[in-house]
Amino acid sequence: MQRWIVLAAVVLVLLGGLGIFGIWKIKQQHPDFSYIPLGFSENSTEEQREASVKEMQERLLTDTVLTSVVRDCGIVSKWGLPSESAAVAELRKRVILRSGTDQINGVYTDTLQIGFKGVVAEHQDLEALAKRLMDDVIRLIKPTETQEKTTTPAPANSF
Repeated sequence: MQRWIVLAAVVLVLLGGLGIFGIWKIKQQHPDFSYIPLGFSENSTEEQREASVKEMQERLLTDTVLTSVVRDCGIVSKWGLPSESAAVAELRKRVILRSGTDQINGVYTDTLQIGFKGVVAEHQDLEALAKRLMDDVIRLIKPTETQEKTTTPAPANSF
């Protein structure tokens, strides 16, 4: 009698564990996204924001920029894609470049949302891709500041 009780308890524990694992596995395939908000000027109009989004799409969704993002984040090996060109095409389908409203420091602000769509299991990759693409956005927005830093001579040390 006790053997049957122990056997039934073991079977119930195994079924419960498999059920929990199944639910977790299903939830890993739910849609997910990760983006980084970049605030617009408070004086910008809707037309200016849409023009900024179009300009960023033209400048960021080029093969050179997306290929460098794919290489830096190692997407070909992580997602099991056959080539870099396939990875670039996949990123082009998943990219988020839109204007929206986000809460920044407790204030709702119009923002440029830069990131990628995917599934829950890829969340860390989506965050890394969004951060890497944001580096390119910052480089495009502030090219004069980086040029000034590289052309300014270092101050002379005085002893």
